[in-house]
Amino acid sequence: MIIRLATVSDAEQLTELAATTMREAFGPPYNPAELVEEYVQSAITLPLLETELADSRSTFFLASLPNGTPIGYAKLRRATPPRRMPEPYRRASNAIEIQRIYILQAYIGQGQGRQLMEYCLDWARKQGYGAVWLGVWDRNQRALAFYEKMGFTRFGYHYFQFGSERQRDFWLQKQLIA
Repeated sequence: MIIRLATVSDAEQLTELAATTMREAFGPPYNPAELVEEYVQSAITLPLLETELADSRSTFFLASLPNGTPIGYAKLRRATPPRRMPEPYRRASNAIEIQRIYILQAYIGQGQGRQLMEYCLDWARKQGYGAVWLGVWDRNQRALAFYEKMGFTRFGYHYFQFGSERQRDFWLQKQLIA
């Protein structure tokens, strides 16, 4: 797998990949298809992805097969961490959010997700971050198990608007430096 920094020129490809992975991760049987489509149509559009890719607070990585076929992506975002995050990691300059990390369903369980996560963690360490944090749907048992294997711990929760439904996400964090 090849992982590289995504740019605005990748917006169209990334929009398609993001919509597909969202449908695979959260569509039936987990949520009604209509609810997922409502979210995709409002949150995963080409203009929105172009704006996110151009935002200096965001960093996107695109994961592809050696033949160039995209199979996953990650988005890291510099933002103020949740108040419930333990100090000293809550300070905005010392923690970064992994806002999205997705692999196409056909490649889950083959190590690509771990490889993409390790790439994100290594990048964050090299940038001087002491911790990473993320939100994960409280009913996404597969993702929760993956994050636990990767060394993340739960420290709180928040509510996430997914289309017209309010869902609960757990906050997880991983310390990067001892």
